[in-house]
Amino acid sequence: MTACQDAASCWMPIRWAARSLDTYKAVIWDWNGTLLDDVQLCLSIANELLADHDLPALTMARYQEIFDFPVRLYWERAGLDLERVDFQSISSRFCESFESRLHGASLYPGATQVLDSARDAGIAQFLLSNTESAALGRLVAHFELAAHFDSVEGMSDTLAEGKLSGGSALLRTHSLDPGTTLMVGDTKHDAEVARELGVDCVLVAHGHQAASRLEGQGCVVVDSIDDLPGLLLA
Repeated sequence: MTACQDAASCWMPIRWAARSLDTYKAVIWDWNGTLLDDVQLCLSIANELLADHDLPALTMARYQEIFDFPVRLYWERAGLDLERVDFQSISSRFCESFESRLHGASLYPGATQVLDSARDAGIAQFLLSNTESAALGRLVAHFELAAHFDSVEGMSDTLAEGKLSGGSALLRTHSLDPGTTLMVGDTKHDAEVARELGVDCVLVAHGHQAASRLEGQGCVVVDSIDDLPGLLLA
């Protein structure tokens, strides 16, 4: 697994691309849709907001087809006219509703186990998310995961514009070597960030984007995070 300019040309099957976890010194985890199983919750809240504007509900298939970063693009694809609808208001309402309904989300099966495995292997672990920083800290505390991470890095606002600057700062601040760092996420954006940072990437297909959108990104794609121990600890 190496970063390349043409993602489609460097995709390789898992059996050829995977490296043992002990070849990495650091793992950068995405949060929503990667460790946290919140896709159905996000879809439900999105449909409530769309209904407020007399727009049709999204199916799960349509949601996974149009979801993207920056999330402004996703809302426009869902039908919102952001020239007339205040995007900040939509983002704030979404985030407030999400945090108030955490009972509707849980960690993916196997998430805690793979975090434990990396920690036991002496791997530094970092969380990099488009979620606003304070809210991200509360969410991680709610699921009792704070002790697994050397650093939890969120965004300065609720607009979810992208993680590249945060990822670059993470590498600088913690003096991470891209050659021994792995990123794990669930969207094309995670692959894009990984390529820009020059780090390896594994994408899980149980999150906010369908597997068909993840393939050809120059990253290993697995069905779920539950597959990671067998992949990375082989």
